[in-house]
Amino acid sequence: MHCLAMRSRWIAMLLPALAPTCLLAADADRGVEWAPVCGDWEVRIDGGGEIYHANLNLEITKGPAGAPVAGTMKSEGRTGRLRSAKRSKTAYTLTFATRRSGVPTEVTFAFNRVGGKLVGEVDFQSGGGGRSYEFEATRLDAAPAAPAVTTPPKQPQPVAVRRVAFRQGEQGYSGAIDTEIWGIAPSKSLDRQGTMTSDSNNGGGESQVLMRFGGVIGDGEHQVPAGSRVRSAKLTVVVFDPGTTVFLHRVLAPWDESATWDRMSGGLRADDLEASTLRDGFSFGEINMDRQLVEFDVTATAQRWADGEPNYGWVFINTGGNGWDFYSSDWVERDIRPRLEIEFEPRGRAADTPVAGLDRR
Repeated sequence: MHCLAMRSRWIAMLLPALAPTCLLAADADRGVEWAPVCGDWEVRIDGGGEIYHANLNLEITKGPAGAPVAGTMKSEGRTGRLRSAKRSKTAYTLTFATRRSGVPTEVTFAFNRVGGKLVGEVDFQSGGGGRSYEFEATRLDAAPAAPAVTTPPKQPQPVAVRRVAFRQGEQGYSGAIDTEIWGIAPSKSLDRQGTMTSDSNNGGGESQVLMRFGGVIGDGEHQVPAGSRVRSAKLTVVVFDPGTTVFLHRVLAPWDESATWDRMSGGLRADDLEASTLRDGFSFGEINMDRQLVEFDVTATAQRWADGEPNYGWVFINTGGNGWDFYSSDWVERDIRPRLEIEFEPRGRAADTPVAGLDRR
C-alpha cells in the first residue's frame, strides 16, 4: 500500500479530469433508465484522510432507437470520450478515456442513487497503475422553488428518525451468522469459529468470509419496516491481525452456515451473479495494532433490503496474500462481535419528536 502522501499526489494529478460534461445519446428505454442520475452533481471523493471535490454533469440527448450511449468529458481545455455507460441490476457505471501529461488515463465511476445522492466508487487507471476511492455526489440543479402563496403553508410533520442495531447476543438478537470458506479444505464447514480470515493465499489456497445479519427487515420493534428510507447503515468489525486491503461485496446468492468452498462453486466472484461488482467498502492497507475497529458504509445495501431485495449479506475478499483477520459473531466477548447499525425514516409516519433514541445496542 502506498503511503498517504503518494496517494494524495496521485489523486491531485487526476482530479482536474473530474469536471466532466457527459452527453448521453439514448433511446426511450435508456432515457427512463438514466434519467434519475442526469443533471449537475458536486462530487466529494474520500482520498483516505483527505477530501477532494469535482463536478459531474450528465444529460440525455435523445437519438434514434437503438443508438449507442456516447458522450464527452471536458476539463481545462481537454476533452475525453465516454467509452461506455452501463446500467446493471446493481450499479450505474460510466467509463471515460482521457490523457493526463500525455499518459492515457481511464476514469470509471460506479455508483447507485441513495437518498437522492450518488454513492459509489471512482477508479483511476493510468500508466499501468490504478487506485480506487469512495465518492459521494450531491445534486446541484435542485428543482425551482414553488411560487409564493398568500396563505401560510402547512407546517411539515417532524420526521420519525429511528436507529436499530444488530449484534449477536444483544437485546436477545441471534440472527447473525458468519463462516469462512477455504480452498485448502473445500468440503469443510468453518462456521462457529471465534475468528475469521480473508486471505487470497491462506496456506496455498484462498479463504473468504461470508457474513449475514438475518431479520433486519420487518415490523418488529427492533427491525426496519419495509419501504423505509435508510439514512445511514454501518457495519463494524474488530480486526486483530495485519492484512492487505479487503473488499466488501454484497452477496447475490443464498447461503447458510453450512457453506463450504465447494458448495459456493469454488468461492464467490464479484461478477453481478454471485456477488455485486460494486463494493460496499474496503479497508485501507495493513492494520498495525492488536485491535482496530473497521467501519464499512453499507447504506446502499440496507436500502435495497428495505426496498424488497433479498438479504444474503456480504463476502470479504482479500486483495493480497496477507490475511485480514477479525472477530466473528461467535467470539466469547460480545462487545467486539460484528455490529450492524441502521438509521432510517419509516415512510408514511410522523412522530412527536424529530429523532428517536437508539433501539438496539
